[in-house]
Amino acid sequence: MTTNTFPRLIADIGGTNARFSIEVKPYQYESIQVLSCEKYETLATAALAYLESIKMVDKVLHAAIALPTPIVDDVLHMVNSPWHRQLISKTKKDMHMDNVLFLNDFHALALSMPHINKNNLRRIGGTDEPDPKKPMAIIGPGTGLGMATLIRHPLGEYLAIPAEGGRSSFSPVNEEEVELWKFAHRRFHHVSVERFICGPGLQLIYEGLCDISGKTIETTIPTPAEITERGANGSDFTCGRTLEVFCRMLGTVASNLAVIVNAFGGVYIGGGIIPKILPYFINSDFRGRFEAKGRYHAYLAKMPVYVIMDQFPAFLGASYALDIYLTRGYVP
Repeated sequence: MTTNTFPRLIADIGGTNARFSIEVKPYQYESIQVLSCEKYETLATAALAYLESIKMVDKVLHAAIALPTPIVDDVLHMVNSPWHRQLISKTKKDMHMDNVLFLNDFHALALSMPHINKNNLRRIGGTDEPDPKKPMAIIGPGTGLGMATLIRHPLGEYLAIPAEGGRSSFSPVNEEEVELWKFAHRRFHHVSVERFICGPGLQLIYEGLCDISGKTIETTIPTPAEITERGANGSDFTCGRTLEVFCRMLGTVASNLAVIVNAFGGVYIGGGIIPKILPYFINSDFRGRFEAKGRYHAYLAKMPVYVIMDQFPAFLGASYALDIYLTRGYVP
C-alpha cells in the first residue's frame, strides 16, 4: 500500500446503519463510529458529521465508501435505505475531497476475504479445504441480501464481481415454501429471494406461516431481532419455525450461487443476521439444504462454508479497493 495518502475515510453503509472509520495506516482503523442513517438527511451530511465529531474535516482527502447499491451511472439506488436515489456526483461534491470511491457493499466484502483474520471465520461443513486459486462466493442477509464473487489473478491480485442476486426470483423447494411464495405473491408483483432472506424477510416468513396455519397475529409482528432471539432460544414456536425456514432458504440460495460460480475457494456468509445466531445456525438444516442438489450432492458436500465473524470486514475490502485505485487507477 502507498502511505502518502493517509489518513483515509473508510465507510460501510448499510440499510439501517452507517459505519465510519479513519484508516491511519494500511488496514489500521481508528475512531470507528456507527451512525443511524435515518438521523441524517444524506450520506454526505452523515460523513461530514462524523468527520466533524473527530475534528478531521479538511484533513482527509481520500475516501472509499461501500454501499448497498449497484454502482451504475450517477444514481445510488439504495432501495433499503432512507438515502434512496442520491446522486454520486452531488455526494462527491458535498464531501469536498480529492477522491471519493463508491463501491457496492458486497464488492467490498468480497475484496476483504484475503485480509480477514482466519480466527474470524467459522467453518460450517465441507470436506475439502478452500482452494485460493478458485472462485469464492460471498452472500449475506442483513437489511437486504447481498452477493458477490471473488477471483484471483494468476499474478496474485484480486478482482471482485458484485451482483444483485438478491433480486433473482425465489424458487420454492417444498410444499410449505410454495405456500409461502403464494402468500408473498399476493402482496408483491415479483417475489425475489431477498423478500424472504433478509431482516424484513423474517417478518414475511412469520406472517406467511401464520397465514398458512390459520393463526391470528393478535398484536404486532415481532421485529427481526425478536424473531431471531425467540427462535434461537426456543421461547416462541412460530419464531422457531420462522428461523428454521429462513436457514433452509439461505442454504438453497447459497448453494445456487456456489454452483453458478464453482465456488471451490469457499462460500462465505456475511451480513448482520447469521453471526448473531451462530450456535443455532451451526445446528440448523442450512448445510443439509446447501448440499441438497440431487446428483450434485457430492459436488456441494466438498465446498467449505464459512461465517464471517469480523465486526467490520467491509472496511478491509474498501481499503484494498481505494489503494488499488489511488496507485494503479482502476477498481479491482
